This record gives sequence, structure tokens and C-alpha cells, in this order.
Amino acid sequence: MSKKKKKYKRKNGSGSVYRLSGNRRKPWVAVKTVGWMEGENEGDASVQKRKIIGYFEKEDEAMLALLTYKEKPYVTIVDEKTTVKELYDMLYKESEKEGLSKSSLDILKASYKAIETLKGEPLFDLTSMDFQFIIDSIIEDPNQKSSFSKLNKIKSLINKMYNILIMHQVTQVNHAQFISLRGKKEGDVPPFPEKDIQTLFKNDKNRIAKSSLILAYTGLRISEFLELRKFLNVDLKRMLIVGGNKTEAGKDRAIAIHPYIQRYVEYFFNEFPESEYLFSRNGEKVTPDYYRRYYHNQLVEDLKLSNLNPHSFRHTAASKMKMAGMDDKAITDMIGHTSIDFTDKRYVEVDEKYLHEQMRKVK
Repeated sequence: MSKKKKKYKRKNGSGSVYRLSGNRRKPWVAVKTVGWMEGENEGDASVQKRKIIGYFEKEDEAMLALLTYKEKPYVTIVDEKTTVKELYDMLYKESEKEGLSKSSLDILKASYKAIETLKGEPLFDLTSMDFQFIIDSIIEDPNQKSSFSKLNKIKSLINKMYNILIMHQVTQVNHAQFISLRGKKEGDVPPFPEKDIQTLFKNDKNRIAKSSLILAYTGLRISEFLELRKFLNVDLKRMLIVGGNKTEAGKDRAIAIHPYIQRYVEYFFNEFPESEYLFSRNGEKVTPDYYRRYYHNQLVEDLKLSNLNPHSFRHTAASKMKMAGMDDKAITDMIGHTSIDFTDKRYVEVDEKYLHEQMRKVK
């Protein structure tokens, strides 16, 4: 009767040494855990990916090999079989290393989700038409927002994937250049019409109407608004919001709180005293996707507003500021766009009294 395989376990995930059954010259095996795989079915525990280091005559030799084993640096192999999913994973990991903000990583995830049906396909085998079909489907689907910004981000992701293949000399053609956005142009995001803004004021007992009006009179992106910390970004004494994170021009910009929305900012500041965030869901942070799906879309339906996304409030704010006669310096500082000289941006300080005077021009 053969001996039962004896296994010597170390700390979970750090590898193990065990003896094989039968008469063998080198019966002892050293095995190293090199990663984890998801279980076959949803809810199953993760499974170890293991690598055999070697076979040994004695247990001590196997244990020493395991303890002294050093993994060789992982080298990513990119070839004609590299899939869309593998290329996306490379880009995402690189973006994390570069320190991209969470909102930028979320945009990357959303862009990939649009082309996820092709995840198992080698990119080398695909052409622009495979992606064009997806772009056209988004444009033609009335339930999807097919703005230039969204479509261009998807195209940008595909472009970066092809650039990886080109960098590794797998192909010479970047097929992303042939993808058409079917006439979509930058700036196609319209502002909410004034009648909608007045509807929000008339229904400002609704907390999402309050938050919408804050967006419409500050120009904050929805991601920036949801990141605002009460004691870090909001100064009720000076009536200023200091926030913004998407671009260099928009980081930590000072925004004067318009008199029309002061009471709404104060409402959220005091709504959940224990929460660090200005706007929250029972004190917990809200993601942009959750806000759009469960707050904004419901508000649009309930108040019969124009079917636009929250980003249109940013365009509303910029339009109001421009039409009110605010000067370009004040607008670019508060909206966070860079269209003025570098010296103005770095060395000219905008007085907060001046910002408030300019903001009061808006009606």
C-alpha cells in the first residue's frame, strides 16, 4: 500500500512543501503561490495559482528552496494573441501607478465597459469596424447618453490599446484612427434651460433640487461636488468653496458661493453633522454613477426637466456667468478652464471680494 502524500503547510498563500507517494529519487516538492484565480462559479472562494519550484531528495532541501526562492520580475508579453481585456488591465495598472484620480480611473472603467463584449478577442484580429458597431449602437440607443465626451473617451481607450501593440511591434496600424463618432462634436453638451432652473427653485424642498442648483451656480463637475469635504473645502464664513480635481487648471480653485444658493450649501453642511462630506447618503459618500442613476434621473422624471445629465449644470453655470457680463478671468478661475496666460494663473491672485462682486452679476 503506497504511502499517503504528506503535506507541510506554511502560512496561507506563502507556498508549501510536501512528499509525493511511491519510491522516487526526489520525492519532496516545493510549491510557491504566485497568484489567485476567481472561483468557477459566482460566490466561490478564490483559488491559488501555484508554481512548482523543484523536486528534492530531502525535506530540508525543499524547504530551503522555498524560503530562498525569489520570483523573477514579471515581464508582460504582448503579441498577436493579447486580448482586449489584457491590454485594458495593462493600461489600468499603469494609470494607477501614475496616480490618476479615482474619477479618472472610473472614466477608464466606464469606457472599457462599453467595449467589454470584445474582451476575449485578440486586438490584433479586430478592425475599426468591430468598434464602429459598438459606437453606432450607443449613438442609436435612446436610453444611452452618446455625448462627444463619452464617445471620445471610448475611442481614446481603443487608441491607447493599439499604441501598445505598435510599441511592441505587433502591428503598424492604429485602427482607432478610422473610428467615426458620426458627427458628434466637442461642446455638444447643452445647458439646462432657464425654465428648468426656475422649476428647481420652485421645488427646492427637494434635496436633489438643492444640490442641482448648487451645481448650476458653481460650475462644479458632479465628481468634484461629491468629493467636497465640509471642513476642508467649504468656508461658510467667507462663503467660498475651494475644490476641483480634474485638471491642473481646475485643482483647488476658489468659487464664490452665490447668494441664491447659500442656504442650500448651509443645508447640506448641517444635514449629517457626523459626515465629512458636504453631500452624502445618510452620511456616506456617494459615487457619481449612483447620483446620476438614483438621484438625478429621478429628479428629471419627477419635475419633468430636460433629459440632460448632471454635467449640463456645469454648462449652465458657465453660460450664466458669461451672459451676466462676468469678465473672463473670473469665469476661468471659477470654472477651472485654462485660457489665460500662465503668468496670470500662477502669479495673479484673484481677491475673494472681487469674486463675490463678479458672482453677484449673475441673475
